[in-house]
Amino acid sequence: MMGGLAFLGNRSKGVPKEQSAVVLALVLLLLTVLAGCAGAPKGVYSAHYGAAPPENELATLDMGAAYELIIDERYCVSGRKYKEVRLPAGAHQIWWATGFGVSVMVEPSGYAGFGIVSDVSLVAGHSFRFCADRTNGHGYRVYHLIEDMTAGGVVWGEKKP
Repeated sequence: MMGGLAFLGNRSKGVPKEQSAVVLALVLLLLTVLAGCAGAPKGVYSAHYGAAPPENELATLDMGAAYELIIDERYCVSGRKYKEVRLPAGAHQIWWATGFGVSVMVEPSGYAGFGIVSDVSLVAGHSFRFCADRTNGHGYRVYHLIEDMTAGGVVWGEKKP
C-alpha cells in the first residue's frame, strides 16, 4: 500500500492494531458523510408570499445552468439547495448567474462567471429551464437563454448556432 494509509495493512512495523482500527473507522465515517452530502436531494423553492396559489396558476423554473437566481429583487435562490422554483405566472425580472471553466487565455483564473438579467413572462403550467453554452477558440462567445420546456422554444436569449 502507498501513501498515508500504508500502515493499515502492515501491522508488523510497529503500528498497534487498535490504532489501525480507529483510523479505518474514521476513514469509513468520513466516506459515509461525504456520500450522504453528495446524494442529498435538492428541494423546490416556493417564490410567493402567503397561501400557495393554485397549481394551475404557477410556473416552474428548472435551475439548469444557473447556480443562483434573484427573482423580482425579492427571492434569492441557490442552486446548491434547490433544483426548481415554483412561482406565480406572469411578468418577472430574474437575475441569474452561470459560470464556465475556460482557458487561461480567456480568463487568467481559468473560470468565467456571468450575471444576466432577464425580463420574462412565464406561462402558468409551463416549465422553463436556464441554459448556457459557449464557443471555443478565436471569437469566444457565450450564449444564455431560457427555454420553455412545455411548449418548446426560447423565451429569452438565443441558442448557440
